[in-house]
Amino acid sequence: MKKLEIATKIVSLGLTAAIALTACGNGSAGSGTESSSSDVQQTVAATAEDEALAAELLDRNVTPSDVVTPAVIEAAIAKLKDKYEFESLDTLKLGSGGWVYISDKNGWFNELLGDNNTTVAIVEGTVGNEVQLMERDELHLTNRMLYPYLLYKSQGGDLTAVELSEDPAPGIVTILVSKDSDYQSLEDLKGKTIASWKAGCQYVALIEQTIDLGWVEGTDWTYANVSNNDIKTALDAGEVDAISVHPFANINNEIITGNFREIANAKENGVYTNYGGASVTFSSTEFANSHVNILKAVLKLRQLVNAYIIQNPEETSKIIEGITRDPAANTAWYNDRSKETFYSASAPLSELIDDTDNYQNWLIENTEEFTEEGRVDKQSFFNTNFFN
Repeated sequence: MKKLEIATKIVSLGLTAAIALTACGNGSAGSGTESSSSDVQQTVAATAEDEALAAELLDRNVTPSDVVTPAVIEAAIAKLKDKYEFESLDTLKLGSGGWVYISDKNGWFNELLGDNNTTVAIVEGTVGNEVQLMERDELHLTNRMLYPYLLYKSQGGDLTAVELSEDPAPGIVTILVSKDSDYQSLEDLKGKTIASWKAGCQYVALIEQTIDLGWVEGTDWTYANVSNNDIKTALDAGEVDAISVHPFANINNEIITGNFREIANAKENGVYTNYGGASVTFSSTEFANSHVNILKAVLKLRQLVNAYIIQNPEETSKIIEGITRDPAANTAWYNDRSKETFYSASAPLSELIDDTDNYQNWLIENTEEFTEEGRVDKQSFFNTNFFN
């Protein structure tokens, strides 16, 4: 797997200036500091209905039908503090992302962990470096899709999954062409060059589509491995005929403005949309097993805040824009495309294990990155402390 060489730094909570999620060179994580946000929202009085929903959600996953408000979140935080006896921890180091930024800005990390004298630090630039950061105790919890998580484990990474999302809709992956091209469908790309990034699961969605068409790579089409940082430029410059990507904010602006056209998405009811495209929250095995109560509480907060983000796209995307500088409309656009993965999987653990193992079988059969020799024991996919 080609790994990104990006700087990694820990940004203290309570960000008061916008930061760009870009980096260059190789860096190392620094130490986090206490949150000191001056724009923390005031505590919202909870109604009896808020309290009842908060209590209910402590014992089941949040679903799209649950209306999650700040009052519900704050009521749940109070109940989480009563439910769990937190382990001693100076700093919890979380991979950056929307739910982390929103929790910070609203003071919810401090509400949850402040009495435990645990501060939270946001770790930027983790993609491709998760295993090394966790080995150095510079990252405790982060989120990727199932493909890289399994790849890390197959390569010997000592990681454990503590949460898995619902399966995505096909639109979470898109195949794009230039607006001026004649291509109207994936079939039109036979004999052409399609780029994707092998370190991401958008590559898997592309491979599944070409296999379904009966295409042989190198004969019926040409694959180009291009990093997420360069892939938009490659299509814009005409170096490739199409790209298979997650339409993140930096990509979807090209769709919104009409510079790129969508001609296909991930296969409907395929391997990718049935389980392969699920999102995994993971930690090192040692940290997860030593901090079960803290992580259970933080994961419940994550569920609640993720639902709040989906239900309040304008407000939450504007907050994220002030941190990442990604336009709010573009963040909301992608969040809508990937909204299924903002909710935790509802299937029983045995089913999740079998589905993930079926995905691993498919990866071994159809990709060079996975081999029978590197097969991951199915019982090590998920940490049973965190799955009912």
